Amino acid sequence: MLMIDLVDEETIQQMIEDTSAEVMPMLIDEYIEETQQRVQNIKHAFSQQDYEVLEFESHALSSSALALGNRALSLLARKIEHLCLDAKQEAALSYHEEFVLLASSSLEAIINRKSQGF
Repeated sequence: MLMIDLVDEETIQQMIEDTSAEVMPMLIDEYIEETQQRVQNIKHAFSQQDYEVLEFESHALSSSALALGNRALSLLARKIEHLCLDAKQEAALSYHEEFVLLASSSLEAIINRKSQGF
């Protein structure tokens, strides 16, 4: 996946318009910190087959990832959340590896985007 696919520039520009260019680095730093913790929680939930935690953390991650332009990560987290809600646990578990890779790439992409400035 290309970095451009992992960070939606329109979302970033809308966030700048809604807030300001000055607060974007802080918002991204908070997002990164929160997302790293959520990713750890989700990885643990996958390994423990804890579907309640997997559903909750996926839901929360989906919302914050979408707000900061990590659209692909948001969509995958939402898919995992809905599989848990629909009692399709085996299907949800099948996304473990893809989730770990996409989460890492998405965080790297948003860090790279932050380094370009606003």
